[in-house]
Amino acid sequence: MNGEPLVRTFDTPARIDLYVENGAGRIAVVATDTTTTHVLVAGHRAEEVTITRDRYQISVLAPKGRGGLFRGDSSLDIEVEVPLGSRLIAKSGSADVDVTGEVGETKVKCGSGQVRVERVAGDAVLDTGSGDLEVGSVSGALKVRSGSGAVGVGATAGTTSISSGSGDIRIGRAAGSVVVKTGSGDLEIQESECDVATSTGSGAVAVRNARRGRISAKGASGDILVGVPAGTPVWTDISTVSGRVRLDAAVGGRAGAGCGPRRGAGDDRVRERRARPCVTVVTARR
Repeated sequence: MNGEPLVRTFDTPARIDLYVENGAGRIAVVATDTTTTHVLVAGHRAEEVTITRDRYQISVLAPKGRGGLFRGDSSLDIEVEVPLGSRLIAKSGSADVDVTGEVGETKVKCGSGQVRVERVAGDAVLDTGSGDLEVGSVSGALKVRSGSGAVGVGATAGTTSISSGSGDIRIGRAAGSVVVKTGSGDLEIQESECDVATSTGSGAVAVRNARRGRISAKGASGDILVGVPAGTPVWTDISTVSGRVRLDAAVGGRAGAGCGPRRGAGDDRVRERRARPCVTVVTARR
């Protein structure tokens, strides 16, 4: 049986809880309109993978290597097809994690490897040591921890919390509050509809369209840009350890601390310490 694929199929007329562990290789989860859960495992040690069902939970566990769970001798390709809205917990050593379709509450912990999650109907917690991470949309709260690697988020409806050691961070649309802490790498938010708080060691920060809420951006070095549509009630509190401040006249106010309230646009505060990068507040398109 050495190298033979391992296949299991379960009747699952409703969504399930899926738990997957794989040290090296790939974890692929496909959520689709189905009444069965189909598991396919390929690789040198596929026959050693444990697949169990306990009522609404299905577990797929790769064999443990001599040095622990994530030190197997060879990689495995684990593919699982589940009903839409199924909840997911996936743990990986160096295996890539690829989730397509809409899943429910999701937790992914990956030592190194790429992580891609298309849609989450609920909360998501994604933890990676190194490797790029991409999320299409999350209807609940999103929490991301990344040691190194790029982080891309399409849209979030709940609160978003991202902590990264290094790597660029991109967020398309954030309907809930956003908190981002990063050591190095650029941060870009295309559109925000609630409070945004960012803290960066080095790298540019851009909130291109801040529609409401409070924007707090703190950076040691790197340019900071905030786009505010005219007449939008947005409070900006921006500081940089080494930066000069430029406030676009079209937005209102003046460069410096304690700018007074603008016409229908809230209060803008910009703190300046030293002049190197540029802090800019500009008028964004509606």
